[in-house]
Amino acid sequence: MTRIFKFLIRISSFLSKELTEIFRQPKLILTLVLGPFLIMFLFGLANPGQGRTLRTTFVVTDPNSFQKEIDAFTKSFSSSLVNYVIENDGELALKKLALNQTDMVIIIPDVPLETIQNNQQAEFLVYHNEIDPFQIGYINSVGRIYVDEINRQFLQSMVEQEQGDSASLQSNLEAAIIKTQTLRRAIPSGDVNTATQAADLEKDLTDLHGKLTTFRTLASGVLVRPFSAKISGLSDIQLTVIGFFAPAVIVLLLQHFSITFASLSIVRETRSGIMELFKVAPITAFETLAGKYISYLFFEIILAGIITVLAVWLLKIPILGQLQDYALAVLVLLFTSLGVGFLISLISETDTQAVQYSMLLLLASIFFSGFFLDLRLMKEPITFLAWSLPATYGIRMLQDIILRGSSAPPMIFLGITLIGIVLFLIDWTLLRKKMESQYA
Repeated sequence: MTRIFKFLIRISSFLSKELTEIFRQPKLILTLVLGPFLIMFLFGLANPGQGRTLRTTFVVTDPNSFQKEIDAFTKSFSSSLVNYVIENDGELALKKLALNQTDMVIIIPDVPLETIQNNQQAEFLVYHNEIDPFQIGYINSVGRIYVDEINRQFLQSMVEQEQGDSASLQSNLEAAIIKTQTLRRAIPSGDVNTATQAADLEKDLTDLHGKLTTFRTLASGVLVRPFSAKISGLSDIQLTVIGFFAPAVIVLLLQHFSITFASLSIVRETRSGIMELFKVAPITAFETLAGKYISYLFFEIILAGIITVLAVWLLKIPILGQLQDYALAVLVLLFTSLGVGFLISLISETDTQAVQYSMLLLLASIFFSGFFLDLRLMKEPITFLAWSLPATYGIRMLQDIILRGSSAPPMIFLGITLIGIVLFLIDWTLLRKKMESQYA
């Protein structure tokens, strides 16, 4: 009995020790509990719950053609197509699409009625500049909805027109019947107007025959669906889901590795007493931070090279852009991510806090960097949070370089570079104060 009692005492002593250690870190508890819920709450606010609005450019050769149908469609589907513009220059519209000044270009077919009468579908040409398979699917759906609506409106107008024509057709038939009766009565009496009445009758019957012939010769498929749509992107590259997400995964891995390694650097030196050795060493805070940046950059560049080779070799992800653009984008991403990591390390008191902050930043990057949800679908206030994350800039740069074959957008590159420089200055200031407090 005594042995069991002592056993329980020893166990309870560990229980009290560990609980005391946990409750001595209230900030860590709050971070563990409230951090993920706060991220999910903000993500819920950012998600609009519907498809994004597409800036649409209609290319119409004749400004008066299909204006009514375009207006009716825009009013019916305002959640998908609003703020549309009409151009008469297709090349100019496609140039705007390539510069992301519009999201979709719809080229209205020329002389559609003549095309339909020739037993062919009038084809709408729909262009986009998307590489995201989900956004491509969304645009395809919008394009199909547009054509279905145009077909519905066209068939409705045809039925209304034919109903109006049927009245005159019925009147013509009645007139033809009367003329036939008059002609029949006039023949025995040798009426001089018989030839004229016969000519009028022949004309009416010929017109009726022509309309019936046109109607009967139309293919049923063209009659039911007179319009079709051909949807294509400016790029001929067909990306799989893995191919599209590969650049984003590379960015998240590089950012997380950089932040995690850097966040554990200074906090461990502070707790282990290494920081006190700087007291007798002829080294400044700037030299210390620069040395850490260079060391970790060297390691992370090697790691980035390994990840890139694996992505190209195993996942068959081609890099369509220039390798120097890719290398420069990765370098500035690593530089900025290290700045975030060192900032976490300078404000953390324990290794556990540093690791937890790094994990929360990774979780925020997954939800708000454009990896999980397109930034164009986020509500405006939350986008400020998105553009404060290095991963947001990195994903945009690598997608353009790897998937589009273009250079990184200058504003995106300058933005992440500026953030990295500001973080370096902040880290330098905090490290200098920490080293000065160690010397005191």
